[in-house]
Amino acid sequence: MFTHPYIALIASYLLIGGVFGFLLELLLRLTDQDVTPMERFVLIVGWPALAIVFIINFIKGLFGND
Repeated sequence: MFTHPYIALIASYLLIGGVFGFLLELLLRLTDQDVTPMERFVLIVGWPALAIVFIINFIKGLFGND
């Protein structure tokens, strides 16, 4: 389908980023916070780093290690 193998990789990366950004933005809107276009871009492009930070802080909060 794709002519270049990296196009599928980039498309998958951006698709996962879009889903991750949508879910995180949904959670932010439930707490009455707005997301700027630049924050939305960072959510889509930088989702791996943001996911790692979220997981680390979630585990810290779960075990009470501040």
